[in-house]
Amino acid sequence: MDGRLGVIKGETLGESNDMYLLTVFRLVERGGEVSISHLAEATGHSMSTVSEKVRRLTRRGYLLHEWRGAVTLSAEGWRYAGRLLRKRRLIETFLVCQAGYNVYDVHVDACRLEHVISDRLTDALERMLDYPRHDPHGHPIPDKEGVISAAYTVSLTVLDEGCHAEVVSLNSEDMERLKYLDELGFSPGVTFRLLHKAPFDGPLTIDMNGYCFSLALSLASSIDVVVQKDFSSGTNGMS
Repeated sequence: MDGRLGVIKGETLGESNDMYLLTVFRLVERGGEVSISHLAEATGHSMSTVSEKVRRLTRRGYLLHEWRGAVTLSAEGWRYAGRLLRKRRLIETFLVCQAGYNVYDVHVDACRLEHVISDRLTDALERMLDYPRHDPHGHPIPDKEGVISAAYTVSLTVLDEGCHAEVVSLNSEDMERLKYLDELGFSPGVTFRLLHKAPFDGPLTIDMNGYCFSLALSLASSIDVVVQKDFSSGTNGMS
């Protein structure tokens, strides 16, 4: 036990606490400060419920939060959330690669299983899958210590017209949204060109191997990409 933080190494916190830590993880990862109101909106819980949960997880050493300040993860909170993500992303990889799931319908079962599988089974899944580095949505799989390899990506929404890019990851847990993106052809490794950006939050026009279509800005925000060299101008094609 860490006497200062009150953290018991290897302890399991339960599904509710797991959900809060993962929510803070995602919000912090996306940038900006995370407030109690942000957490309430993201979880669908009341401000009072969220405040109490944050207070308890802070006291246990997994969150850092001072009165009216931002909420973030402690060092142990980062490790715990990373290890939990490792379980989820290995489960998703198994379900898609071995159990016949689609990339858009894997989330619900993976979310249930991540809270109950042991570290031993997680390690066995990793070996059986030959140590994958990314899950089917393109997200990096953390190592055993919960550390995630950083990769520089940008949202599709920030690209300039004429820019070539490669899809790195799809960032949504909404099945219908993921299914539609899959039907359009968006998956990790796919390349495309942004032909046009309509003003006033209008749709984007995408050229994917000669197939041109419109994509709503709200959908584009779920797609992270790595920018390729702009073949026509020699620039990276990003604002």
